[in-house]
Amino acid sequence: MMRISTMVKPRTNTVRAGLAEGRLLAGPVMQVASPELIEMAGAAGFDFVWIDCEHGAFHLETAVHMLRAADAVGLTALVRVPDQTPSLIMRVLDAGAQGVVVPNVSDGAQAQAVVDAARYRQDGGSGRRGACPGTRASWHQTEDWPAFSRQANADVLVWVLIESPAAVRNIDEILQVPHLDGVALGPFDLAHDMGFPGEVDHPEVQASLDEVVNRAQERGVEVIASLFSPDPQGMARERARWAARGIRLFSIGSDRRLIVRAMRERRAAIGTDPEGT
Repeated sequence: MMRISTMVKPRTNTVRAGLAEGRLLAGPVMQVASPELIEMAGAAGFDFVWIDCEHGAFHLETAVHMLRAADAVGLTALVRVPDQTPSLIMRVLDAGAQGVVVPNVSDGAQAQAVVDAARYRQDGGSGRRGACPGTRASWHQTEDWPAFSRQANADVLVWVLIESPAAVRNIDEILQVPHLDGVALGPFDLAHDMGFPGEVDHPEVQASLDEVVNRAQERGVEVIASLFSPDPQGMARERARWAARGIRLFSIGSDRRLIVRAMRERRAAIGTDPEGT
């Protein structure tokens, strides 16, 4: 198929480029149905956004508008799908996401199915992503299909969330899956499943996370760490602790948390004394 000349700017996977340059990369989790917040994340200088279709109260139609906003400000956008259904993974990638974050992956077979759903079958590989040239990802049938499909396979990011004791037990078989790009630590769910609700710093939870990090680094698989500190100073300390262990990707919290914290700080600054004393 001949490529038609367009004015569309090609997408660049800034996460892959940043990792290749040895940089530390960070991005927020976007749970509010707002393309403008995506633009704000780009204006703030973040490297990626993680559009949360699992816990965010919106559907694919809204996610597409958020993906458009990410394109406009040059952000690499991943979508956290609600579950491991292959058709959901394929649809968000066809919509223009440059990667997926898949929840509650607990063994190697699930990880393999996730990777296969995100990749086109080529050169005898095991990809199972449906081949359709007329998608937003391929700029509505204006891309040369062979070139596009190969570039899509090279660029797509597949991150799986490790958020259960079963996933920790099976981490070696998960990490053995070819083309798995990263394991995202899910300490909140993990703590809950381990019987320590909300205690992400519990020693047993931290020991499980340490095991995942150690195994991933042995395999050369990137780890995405979640930063939970409520203030910038604490977050910087968290980031430094993880970075000292070789972690280069950081989720810095949700847009909801960031907005509410800013509102509380402004409210506290105003105070309640009408005379300001």
